[in-house]
Amino acid sequence: MTALRKSRSGTDTATGIAYPGTAFALAGFRRRAWAWLGGGLGAVVVGLMVGPPADEAGIGWLNDIAVFCVGGGPVTAIVGVAALVNYRRMRRSLSTHPWIACSAVAISSQGKPRTVLRHPQTGDVIPLSVRTLQPRYHLANPDPGGVLWWCGDARTGGVLAQPGGEHLLWARRPRTERTRRKDVLTAERQGLLNRPQPRQPQAGVDDHPIEGREPDLSYAAMAEAARRQAIEDEDGTAPRREPDIRAVPWWRVPALLEISYVWPAVVNAAFAIAMVLTWWLLAKDQDILVPLILAALSGINALRFGRRMITQGMPAVKGLVQAARAPLPVPKRYVLLPGLDDGLVLVLFAVHGGPEDLPEAAMEVNPPGTPRHPRRGIPPAVGTVDLHGWLDAGPTVVPWIDGRPLWPRHEYEEVNLNDRRDRDYFTALVGGVGAKAT
Repeated sequence: MTALRKSRSGTDTATGIAYPGTAFALAGFRRRAWAWLGGGLGAVVVGLMVGPPADEAGIGWLNDIAVFCVGGGPVTAIVGVAALVNYRRMRRSLSTHPWIACSAVAISSQGKPRTVLRHPQTGDVIPLSVRTLQPRYHLANPDPGGVLWWCGDARTGGVLAQPGGEHLLWARRPRTERTRRKDVLTAERQGLLNRPQPRQPQAGVDDHPIEGREPDLSYAAMAEAARRQAIEDEDGTAPRREPDIRAVPWWRVPALLEISYVWPAVVNAAFAIAMVLTWWLLAKDQDILVPLILAALSGINALRFGRRMITQGMPAVKGLVQAARAPLPVPKRYVLLPGLDDGLVLVLFAVHGGPEDLPEAAMEVNPPGTPRHPRRGIPPAVGTVDLHGWLDAGPTVVPWIDGRPLWPRHEYEEVNLNDRRDRDYFTALVGGVGAKAT
């Protein structure tokens, strides 16, 4: 599966910082931390130097910029200080411990990303909470093989990274015992304890572990794993049925509206216009330019989201709508498994096959619920799905189960179990259970 594959080479190392990619990433993290700190302090200095003279000279717009610098500079500097503290922690861990490849499960949460690791040597289960900024949250998700690299001590914290050790995150145990227990139970339910040991960073990409058993990825075995890992509705409440895309405009479907980027672009543009009108009606004659500064910032965001809307969002929505409304669906048997991040994986089999059939294709799909309750309305773990769309044009396909669509994250992709990366991916999904002797 091309969208799911990732392969990196390794070298023999004693500590994490001995990896050239890790050392380079750590140096880059330090540079960014100093840039945040220097930028924040510099903004404060500029504001203090420019503000009073501008106020005395009656230059209102320059005084407003100075006030903005004095107010925003300390926040930026605090981010830089926190990043430098994390840099020192990461350098200490990377200089003391080796990289260890661990099976991992991402925990869905509204706040900071959380993940659970299984140590390959000791078998210990390690719940972790990642300390980073929101734009880097996605780096805490396991790779397509369900693996994260770990370098540190479970009691005091350590460094998490995607395989390759190039994007570094500082992580520690969650603060409360209740959260730790809940995360461990969630990971165990998703089969973390049954997964095969991942290849370690010290082994080359062509080295294969010695194993006497290989995973059983037949329909029967994957269906058993799906039923075992089945995620029920979070509160037992019947899902709110979203408008049928076959009968309403696309913008009435919340999932498509989110994919399109229309909403953030419109909100930022509306706020920018409102700030300009506020300045024009109330502050134009008083040389108060704070509304114009806010309008400029919102306008920049509106342009950024507008570009995404035009280049990514609207083409994706157009393809999904056309596929969802396509006639003559293709039926398939499916197995619905929890993904390695916060999504779901729909594994597809021939509709008239038997229990020994191997998967034909797979799709990553979004949970059907709301952002607050993403698992609400999740379909049965095993059943029959209707695929609407065109497999030879994109391929963009929308699966329908029980009259409701599951909106895909990626395109329909055929499965090649002769490829080690595909085998590792599906083995991680099913938790390595149902192995058969070679």
